[in-house]
Amino acid sequence: MDTVVVMWLLDWLIKAYNLSTIMTNKVFITPSALGFARVKRERRSPMRFKQRIRQNYKRRSVNKKDFGFLVIAFLVFCSFFLASCSTPIAGAKYRQIVIATGSPFELGLVSELGKAFEKEHKCAVRYVKTPTGPGLDLGRNGLTHITMGHNHEATAEFVKEGHAVRRIDLMHNYTIIIGPANDPAKIAGLTDLKEAHKRISDAKSKYLSRGDGGGMHMVELKVWKDIGFNPADKDWYEVSKAFMLESMLNSDKNGQYHMLDSTTWAMHKSKCKNSKLLVKGPPNEYEMCLVNPEKHPNLRYNQDLAEKFYDFLISDKGQKSIANFGVEKYGEPLYHPDAIKSPR
Repeated sequence: MDTVVVMWLLDWLIKAYNLSTIMTNKVFITPSALGFARVKRERRSPMRFKQRIRQNYKRRSVNKKDFGFLVIAFLVFCSFFLASCSTPIAGAKYRQIVIATGSPFELGLVSELGKAFEKEHKCAVRYVKTPTGPGLDLGRNGLTHITMGHNHEATAEFVKEGHAVRRIDLMHNYTIIIGPANDPAKIAGLTDLKEAHKRISDAKSKYLSRGDGGGMHMVELKVWKDIGFNPADKDWYEVSKAFMLESMLNSDKNGQYHMLDSTTWAMHKSKCKNSKLLVKGPPNEYEMCLVNPEKHPNLRYNQDLAEKFYDFLISDKGQKSIANFGVEKYGEPLYHPDAIKSPR
């Protein structure tokens, strides 16, 4: 390997180490709580990091989520490492990009778009399934080429910090609330999320929050703040720390109200035996960012491919694919394209 490749790999090793430290500190799920000061301090003293890991192991304090985050960081690093290596048989460098997103991947949309792109460009599209906040933090650490999330304030801050060279409104579905068929809080037919949550709190009805730092969780927190109520210490309020689909199924099982997106409900409502759609709220808008390679030089490798994927998703062909996704199987649009009408 030449000097440029060696320096590129060294930069990635440092980034992977930083991210794993953040994750082990159990603050990765909360974007605003990222402990960069501690990361920088421990980076100067690798032995302290090793000693802390040994101590955690002895106390058995590294839980499954911590381990999972470490695995994600390792896999993301490995994918970029492979991309840096020459393929002797093919005689060409392996081309791949990384996309960080949540439900659009979990529900199959992004992987379907990725397959079409892979076929045309003879490359690989990799995915990290993550809520909006942690996905943007992957971008802040230069660990993904593209982010897709659904919280405008968080994305605007990401852009303001200079981490995105391009941003666009990609698509939307709708924010909905499901709950028990007998609807103890009497929210059926409402469209106002604030009024729905106020009635749930007044009735002290069971409610399940995602609590994962994702876009839907951020919307929920803003709603509670706007109505001047903090449910955190209430016995009827529970936090799942799970992703959209798992949280929906858990709320159905336990007879809880739950806020999620319309696409997850449309695709998996047949699995819910006790819940029904009660509130259809405002659009749940997804924004896409192309991470800035000037701020993260390691992303310059295959940046042209990342730009092509970005352009593909906002092209007429990509937007048509988004509009048609799942319609034949589920009988209704699951996502509504927005990029054609929004500024490039």
